Amino acid sequence: MEKKSYAVAIDLGSSKAAVAVGGYDEAGLLDIAALSERPVEGMRAGRIENIELVSRAVKEAVTEVEDELGIRITEAYAGISGEFVRCARHTDHVYVYDPQNGVCRRDVEALFDRMRNVQAPDDETIMERVPQNYVVDDCQEVKNPVGSFGKKLSSTFNFILCQQVPMQRLDMALRRLGIRMMAAFPDAIATSDAVLLPDEREEGVALVDLGAETTDVAVYYRNVLRYVATIPMGASAINNDIRSLSVPEKYVENLKCRYGSAVARLAPENKLIRVSGRTAKDAKDILLRNLATVIEARMTDIAEFVLEEIRDSGYATKLTCGIVLTGGGSRLKDVEVLFREVTGLDVRLATPETGLTEEALLRASTPAAATVTGLLMKGAQLAPCVVAEKPSMPAAPADEPARRPAAPAAPAAAAQAEPARPEFRHVPPRHPEAEAEASRPEPRRNDPKPGEVRVPQPAEEPAAVRPEVAAEPVRREPETSREEDAAAETTHSKRDWGRIFKRAIEKINDGFNAAEDEEI
Repeated sequence: MEKKSYAVAIDLGSSKAAVAVGGYDEAGLLDIAALSERPVEGMRAGRIENIELVSRAVKEAVTEVEDELGIRITEAYAGISGEFVRCARHTDHVYVYDPQNGVCRRDVEALFDRMRNVQAPDDETIMERVPQNYVVDDCQEVKNPVGSFGKKLSSTFNFILCQQVPMQRLDMALRRLGIRMMAAFPDAIATSDAVLLPDEREEGVALVDLGAETTDVAVYYRNVLRYVATIPMGASAINNDIRSLSVPEKYVENLKCRYGSAVARLAPENKLIRVSGRTAKDAKDILLRNLATVIEARMTDIAEFVLEEIRDSGYATKLTCGIVLTGGGSRLKDVEVLFREVTGLDVRLATPETGLTEEALLRASTPAAATVTGLLMKGAQLAPCVVAEKPSMPAAPADEPARRPAAPAAPAAAAQAEPARPEFRHVPPRHPEAEAEASRPEPRRNDPKPGEVRVPQPAEEPAAVRPEVAAEPVRREPETSREEDAAAETTHSKRDWGRIFKRAIEKINDGFNAAEDEEI
C-alpha cells in the first residue's frame, strides 16, 4: 500500500470540530487539500466532558476528509484551548565560558539547557518555552547575545502551561479513532500564524480569537510571544441572553448573525423582525434595537475582560497595531466598533490570509477556520503525518465477462456467453455400467447369492411376540457352529424352543463348572 505525506490538523472547539489536511508546496505556500467541519457536543469551555459525543463528531469530520482524498489518517496535530492554559515566567542565568572572546553559541545553549530542566507543577505540563529577552551583565538587553562582551548571560523565558487532565482526554479521544497525537499546540499561538502579519508581530499586536465558549488572547511585541491567556466566555453567552427574549433556541444563532449588532445605537430604531414560535399564534415581533442592546451588553463584558488581560501582559501601551479579531464570534456585525470603543485600540477583522495558496484561501475563507489553518501550518513546519492510501477495489480483467445473471428474455445469448462463475454444480458423466452398478442396492445378509434359489418365507412375527429378537444380535455364542446359524437364519417361520432352552441350561452349567475349576 502506497504511503503519502500530509500534515493533518484537528481543531476541537467548544461548538465544532475541524479537520484540515495539506502541506507546503515548492513556493513555500501552504496548500489545504481538504477541510471539514462538524458540530460537536460534549465540550465545555474547551474541556472534554463527554468523550463519546466528541469522538463521534471528530470521526465524521475525519471520515469526510479521508473519503475526499482517498487516505486513512493515523497521525495528527491537535490544538487545545481553555482556562486551564496559562503562562508563567522564569528567569535564569549562566556565566560566560570565555569572557574575553564574548558570548558564544555554547553559552546560549547552556542557558537553554537550564530552562529545559525547569519542571512544571505536578498537575501541569509545559507546552512551549519562549525566550523573552537576553541580558548581559544585568544591565544591557540585547536581541541576539552571540558576540556580546560580558561575564554573565541571563534571560527570561515564558512557559506556556496546560493542565494534564484536559490534555490526556484530548489524546484519549483521538486514540479511540486510531489517531496518534503527534503534538498539541495552544490555539492562541497557532491562530496567530494564520492571521497576523509580520509587521504586526514586530510593532505590537493583541490577537483575540472569539470562540463559542472561550476567548483566546495572545500578545506579540518585537516578534516575540509575550503573553497568552484564555477567557472562559464566548459567543454562546450571547445566545443564552437572546433566549431570554422568548426566542426558540434553533432560531437564536441565525437571528444573531443576520439581524444582530454589537452596538445598539447602530441598529435600526423602529424595525421589527418576526420570529416563529411553536405554533403560528406563538410568533412574536422583536425590535432590532432591543436585540442589539442584549448583544451589546454581553459583548461589552467580553471586551472588558480582553482589555484586562492586555493590561496584565504589561504591553498595553506598546501595541502599535492594536487588536486583531478572528474566530467564529467575530462574524457579528459591528463587533470591531465595540472593541474599538471599549479598549481604545485599533481593531482589524482577520481571516486566514498569510502564506496560503489561492485554493487554500478559498477553503479557509472564514474567521472560524483560522485556528485549524494555523495548526496545519505549525504541523507542516515540524514534520508531515504519514497517512496510508486506502486500497481501491481491484478492477476486473478485460477478457473476463461481467458477472451478471443472464436476462430471462434472451436465453440464447446467455447460453453463448461463458459465465465467470458457474451458477450450477457440474456433475461429471458416468459409464452406463457404472451407473447401473452404483444404482444397485447393497446386498443384505439374508439376500440370496448369485445362482442360489430360496423359498419365499412368510412374514415375520411382530416384535412383541418375539422378545428374543432384540437380545439375539447383542448376545453371540461362540459355541454355536456356522451350520446351525445358517439353518436358524433360513428357517424363520418355526422356532425350536426346546432346543433353545436346552442350550441355555448347558451354558449356565458350563459357567458353574468353570467357576469350580478356578477355585481349585
